[in-house]
Amino acid sequence: MYVRSFAVILFTITILLACPTFAQEAPSQGTDIEAATLSPEPKAMASGAINPTGTDIDSVIEAAGAYMGSQNCADCHQDHYEQITNRKHGHVRDTHTPFADRGCETCHGPGEKHMLDSSYSMITYAGKHAAAPEFQNAMCMRCHQGDQFLEWQASIHENENLACTSCHLVHKPSEVMDRSKQADVCYQCHQDKRAESYRAYRHPTLEGKVICSDCHNAHGSAGPHALQQLTINDNCYSCHAEKRGPFLWEHAPATEDCSLCHRAHGSNHPALLTKQGPQLCQQCHSLTGTEGRTHTRRFLDFDDADPGRGRFVVGQNCTNCHSKVHGTNHPSGANLLR
Repeated sequence: MYVRSFAVILFTITILLACPTFAQEAPSQGTDIEAATLSPEPKAMASGAINPTGTDIDSVIEAAGAYMGSQNCADCHQDHYEQITNRKHGHVRDTHTPFADRGCETCHGPGEKHMLDSSYSMITYAGKHAAAPEFQNAMCMRCHQGDQFLEWQASIHENENLACTSCHLVHKPSEVMDRSKQADVCYQCHQDKRAESYRAYRHPTLEGKVICSDCHNAHGSAGPHALQQLTINDNCYSCHAEKRGPFLWEHAPATEDCSLCHRAHGSNHPALLTKQGPQLCQQCHSLTGTEGRTHTRRFLDFDDADPGRGRFVVGQNCTNCHSKVHGTNHPSGANLLR
């Protein structure tokens, strides 16, 4: 009996000793919002890790707290607020714009934790705390999904880890949307194409009459080289419709691929040709026999004393006679002469 009473007393003392300890530890495990804001996860995000490993954009938005309204953003970021309200994305009365939804927080995510602690980074698009490109793009693609954006996944620019903001500006006028300035944005990366655009023969890109997006879709394409059309020829035919055909007599390389003979971004040879004639034609037409010897001597013998054969090595060379190089519908045009 005494043993049982002693056990009950010992158990009671143990419980009493344990309770104060529990009471002291409880606050550190509470749900106070300020304590949560200063937890390791927000601090990691504030240091630029807005995209923790294995966390998708919805989880990042959910972790940022509640939506607070754009007017709270304007209290601290007045210059950015004024800029965006003068741009297309900031038109409140247009139901298709971000500002008609949740204002600044439509693109930057909820602002509750950021307001409690300014070091807690929202989804930002520039600066040292900018979100990773895939997170920036995920926010943009919540609205921009159809039409020209269908092929973005696995496109060349997406594979190069570019963000939408690498080319586009939202708060300020975007040069990539200006026909007179778009090429300069593209040339920041494609410097070889800039060099080609200054060659003797080129498309009027520098004048803004033909721009990169006339031929290419930077957001991706089902065709090669991010072209607007499925093939190079279809792309060229959108302007050069007279070369499309169909022709009774076709020239095989012209039907297959325009770039076999032409450099689209610029060339030092007339008509944007890859080489001068007759060297260009002789890449395919290396004839043999009597006809071959005659053509070869006429094409390559620049010192030929016979003035009647000079037409084969000056001017347009082969096309002096074979003028219908893209094809012809003339009944006697088998040799593309007429």
